[in-house]
Amino acid sequence: MRRMKTLGCCLVLIVAAAAVASAHMAVQKTMPEADAVVSESPHHVQIWFTQAPDPAISRLTLEGANGDVTLGDTEVRDDKSLMAMLPSKLDAGTYTVNWRTAGDDGHTQRGDFAFTVRAAD
Repeated sequence: MRRMKTLGCCLVLIVAAAAVASAHMAVQKTMPEADAVVSESPHHVQIWFTQAPDPAISRLTLEGANGDVTLGDTEVRDDKSLMAMLPSKLDAGTYTVNWRTAGDDGHTQRGDFAFTVRAAD
């Protein structure tokens, strides 16, 4: 009987941990796609999440080989995404989009993804 109670308690803890882990938002897709090589500069960068991002702390930044690249304001969109316009064309090279936001549980999350703009032929 005692063994069954211990097993039952362990099962409850596992289910609770899984529920907490699944409560965090996750990235669904990005534009440009992560690790993509694109033939021309994108007009904007965008990330879609499994939950609506918190506008109060959401931010996108872009880094290139020569440092930070200026982006337009980070917008929280109705489709559970963050988007920022690129005010000018990107030169050929590899870029990293850094993001920060929070979902329904309020926990701040950060991440990044990279893409490469191919030199014109």
